[in-house]
Amino acid sequence: MDSDLRKRKIRDKVPMTFVTSEPYIGHLGLGGVGDSRGMMESELRQHHMNWVTNAKITKVEAGKLFTNELNDKAEVIKEHELPFKFSMILPAFKGIDAVMNVGEALVNPRGFVKVDDYQRNPKWHNIYSVGVCIAIPPLEATPVPTGMPKTGYMIESMVTATAHNIKNVLQGREPDAEGTWNAICLADMGTTGIAFVAQPQIPPRNVAWMRKGKWVHTAKIAFEKYFINKMKKGNSEPLYEKYILASMGITKLK
Repeated sequence: MDSDLRKRKIRDKVPMTFVTSEPYIGHLGLGGVGDSRGMMESELRQHHMNWVTNAKITKVEAGKLFTNELNDKAEVIKEHELPFKFSMILPAFKGIDAVMNVGEALVNPRGFVKVDDYQRNPKWHNIYSVGVCIAIPPLEATPVPTGMPKTGYMIESMVTATAHNIKNVLQGREPDAEGTWNAICLADMGTTGIAFVAQPQIPPRNVAWMRKGKWVHTAKIAFEKYFINKMKKGNSEPLYEKYILASMGITKLK
């Protein structure tokens, strides 16, 4: 939005505020990746965006958002009333009712499916779960609950492990494949962007790398075209992609 407003020469007429449950900008639900805090705060300052962290939205009215800012003890230290003409709110994720109603043996209180190291439910080993719907404990307790993200490559590693484990079971063997849960991300910001690699996504990590620049924007566009093309061909992991990532120490299975 910032990039589009600048192109139309009307950015000066549109104040912007970023409201987040994170304890600090760049936390990302991951406790940060590299210098993500410094990079993200720098980007927001350079683009003249205000922010409110440790924020808990209390209500939304026509043209107004109300949020409480908390301290480290989860005490309200400031109440914000933010007028808006356009807003976007991402609510906390939760599981679907049909799955939540099965009970705590299958899901956590938010309705996400519990899994073991092999992507199986601990009680029902014939139930596997991958992706956004699995239960991953928060990295740390924060004043406002901030969940762990599930990124694309991380999910691909879950799916790969699941496929290997189902094959093992069908052939009478025990599951033995575990996903690496590595994270690769290209975050586009209109004319620039931030790229990071976290191996594994959940700390402590072997690799925590983050860079920003206009090259990320170009790389994101190129990746989208590449990804859509390989999906159309039904080839989820071309051989050259596998070897290139492997040369960087990025693999889907442990």
